[in-house]
Amino acid sequence: MTSKTIGMVILAIMAAYFYWATQESQTADRDDPEDEHTKSQPDVYGKGVRYHQLHPDGSLHYRLNAARIEQYYDREFTEMQAPRVHLLSANQPPWDIESKIGTIRQAVTRGGAKEDVVFLNEDVEMVQKHPENGTMTLRSEVFQLFPDRQYAQTDQDVIIDSEVGRTVAAGMVADLETGILTLSSDSTQRVHTIVLPEQFKDS
Repeated sequence: MTSKTIGMVILAIMAAYFYWATQESQTADRDDPEDEHTKSQPDVYGKGVRYHQLHPDGSLHYRLNAARIEQYYDREFTEMQAPRVHLLSANQPPWDIESKIGTIRQAVTRGGAKEDVVFLNEDVEMVQKHPENGTMTLRSEVFQLFPDRQYAQTDQDVIIDSEVGRTVAAGMVADLETGILTLSSDSTQRVHTIVLPEQFKDS
């Protein structure tokens, strides 16, 4: 057998081995139940979802609607598209809250209990219609909502529109049960309020 023939045989063996190894790898990838695609599949998937959270006495606490949800049990994590929350309070008119996207995660309180935290992102809007004080609207790109505690916060710029005027701040903590808003400022955004001229008119 010539050296040229030996070389051709070696090349043929190498090509066959490479083809076999590639096929084995592809087969293993297809059959592996722990691949990334399988891991990323939600446990619950739904469109046009409506969820009601009740108080212990059976009365409605809040209602959550979403265009789509994906829920992952192992991570205690839920993704939402176009979430809308209708949050009731014993002492205040209800809040209607919406955003483009959102997530729900589990958090542990200081007492060791678990609570849902709703993370709202992109064009977040919180609206309260008061029979005496008129409509108040809070806007920001990010809000964290704690429904059980009737509490919301953001460390992003927030705009507050009311019958009085417009207030801009660098962040806010809102007690939704009492209606008390605590505003914050930073080096680039001070708390600034513009009062509507109608407020100075004689009654």
